[in-house]
Amino acid sequence: MFESLRKYEVQARYSAALAVCSLAPCAFALLLVWKRFDLTLGRIVYGAQGRFVLAFAGCVLASLAASALGFVLGWNSAGQRRNEKSARSWAGFFIGGGVLTLDLILLIAFYMLRLKV
Repeated sequence: MFESLRKYEVQARYSAALAVCSLAPCAFALLLVWKRFDLTLGRIVYGAQGRFVLAFAGCVLASLAASALGFVLGWNSAGQRRNEKSARSWAGFFIGGGVLTLDLILLIAFYMLRLKV
């Protein structure tokens, strides 16, 4: 069922898959922040009793984990001579790195712009 991660082709496949799977939770976290952002205040407004923070943190954490694993697996397997699927490694590396950066920006933006009502 599971193949050995010692092979670079397997790392390339998992890298691309994890990086692409990290896009959905990141997009959902971005949607949550977009819906809660108040343009007049310039803040992300949420209720003290709501589940917004848990949903947001869960989405960002899931996306961070998947994108970080995709990034690291892509970094490790890209450019290896025995890797016949080097394009997947590079795709996982760049997509994972981009999503990882976006997740960190979302966390910093939430920390700086939050307003609990």
